[in-house]
Amino acid sequence: MLMLLATPDQAAQALTIAPPGAPPGDGGGTDGGTLEPAPEPEPEPPPTWRFRHADKPVKVVVLAGSVGAWQRDPYAQHFENWCSNVEVENLSITGYGAFQLRQRFMDQVVANGYVNLRDPASEYWLVFQGGLNSVAMPEKTNKEIRQLFMSAHQRNMKVVALSLTPWGEESDSKRWKGLEGLTYQRYTQKIVDFELGRLTPEQALGRYLDARDQPDAAWDPAELADIGVDLYDSALRDRDAPLREIEPLRRELERSKAWKQRFAELDETTRELALDEFAQRAAELPRWFMRKELHSFDDIHPNEHGHRLIAQIACPQLPSSWGCSCPAVGADVPAGAE
Repeated sequence: MLMLLATPDQAAQALTIAPPGAPPGDGGGTDGGTLEPAPEPEPEPPPTWRFRHADKPVKVVVLAGSVGAWQRDPYAQHFENWCSNVEVENLSITGYGAFQLRQRFMDQVVANGYVNLRDPASEYWLVFQGGLNSVAMPEKTNKEIRQLFMSAHQRNMKVVALSLTPWGEESDSKRWKGLEGLTYQRYTQKIVDFELGRLTPEQALGRYLDARDQPDAAWDPAELADIGVDLYDSALRDRDAPLREIEPLRRELERSKAWKQRFAELDETTRELALDEFAQRAAELPRWFMRKELHSFDDIHPNEHGHRLIAQIACPQLPSSWGCSCPAVGADVPAGAE
């Protein structure tokens, strides 16, 4: 294949264009598709849980979807085991997206008469890890996560954001076949980048920017996590997975009507650069999946080894007040574990 030389401006243009099939303006104005908003969660009974250990001054609420709700040696348990000053309450629940998790926080923490978030003798933290159940609406998901962070900060809590974990597999043809995976990888990365504080308000929220009192202002610290932990680009992902064949992907791009329409205005050199770039990204998608030896019953949910690795990655970044003694990343997480 003839490789064409490009000017720096042409190269920059090729690398920043949205992939074919992406909704116009995604990342700056719209969410993908026409998905219905998540339904209201069913009302929960009044909370009865409470923190019980006066000798543990750091009180931690873990709030996540089904990954956090894993029962066999979950990462929440490792935090409590490794951090001597910490008492953990795991409120994670299967099937909840960002909106439902925010409602659960209000119902189970804010409305809990047994938890005094203003107690001067205690330090309160929210550990949040969620958003995958609403990943196809990344900007709406970011809006809900932002509101959750604000609600926690308003009530004297600090926030650790554990990002989404690697996910996907070749057998999931609906979301990851060929070029389709570029869309879901982009959705995932947008949520991860917001959770880690890498995006501007406009990039993170898009058409939901008006949810802010001052849409054009820079982030207020209350809108962001105090600590962000990148689990997506981490030892959880399969960095050594075989690449897909790049030429079939490039031909798929060249045949795509969406590609032709979206990039019709580009000159030949920039169009060739864009073809190369997105074919390469699609070829590398398996390296953004979770390592197979860390799968539980599917490609999304880590097994007990994956949970141990999550805790090991996060542990060195946790506050000193937690009193953590952190094992090395990868310790007791054997390759090929099933």
